[in-house]
Amino acid sequence: MSDQPANESVQATEIQREASGATVECTDVELSNGTYWNAPPKICRGDVLVALDKEQCGTATRLCLDLLVDNWNQVTFGPCLEGAVFELQQERRPERVSMLDGYLTLFLGVTGDAHFHLCTDVHRGLGREGVDPVVANRRQCSRVSFYREFGEGRCVPGSWGIRLWNGDGDQMCTFFLPNPFLNAEQKLQSPDWSRLSLWNELRGRYLGETVPQPIPEDDTVRSTQLASAETREIDGPDGLEPTRYGDWERKGRAIDF
Repeated sequence: MSDQPANESVQATEIQREASGATVECTDVELSNGTYWNAPPKICRGDVLVALDKEQCGTATRLCLDLLVDNWNQVTFGPCLEGAVFELQQERRPERVSMLDGYLTLFLGVTGDAHFHLCTDVHRGLGREGVDPVVANRRQCSRVSFYREFGEGRCVPGSWGIRLWNGDGDQMCTFFLPNPFLNAEQKLQSPDWSRLSLWNELRGRYLGETVPQPIPEDDTVRSTQLASAETREIDGPDGLEPTRYGDWERKGRAIDF
């Protein structure tokens, strides 16, 4: 039996202070490759893939399946970089999902061709010569971290999610989890801490936590929560601040002035 305190993660949490003033807490997941993907490469699709457990399909792959398939209606996802943020939401549970040579492929919708790939496990290459090991290591997901972020001057007091990086340290994807300060329509609300249930469930599964994280009560969260509640634009648009990315965004369209 582990001597780890019940309210602490198996992994250490790193706290960073960014130039923007935001405080970011990151807790990394211990990664392992799946036993199902031994050579030679083989494709796995649909329900057979989704039914594989963490040991069979690997930590990063299983986590992505938990997010994109099992909890598809609670997760917004996409690259989140300085100057570019993609916030994609699936309209229905994906029916076309597969895994081949380390790449998890998911199609958006039932019949459409829009899809994306994430290299979440061992990548060897499909040709006779294979892939250079250096290139393969660069492509594969090498780090997965649970993060939560707080800071003043934000349109939302906090953010909770999971982020993936490749072997070069480049971000692959960010998964935004339900936010207590936003309702299901992504409109600001008084904090509903029950919306952290998925966050706590996944931390228990992938970090070994047995007790949910305490509700944040630091001064930054309280002050931004108060500012969000008291500062309201009269007759302004509903939902998130349209200028939050430095230009004017409305219904998915960005316009520079």
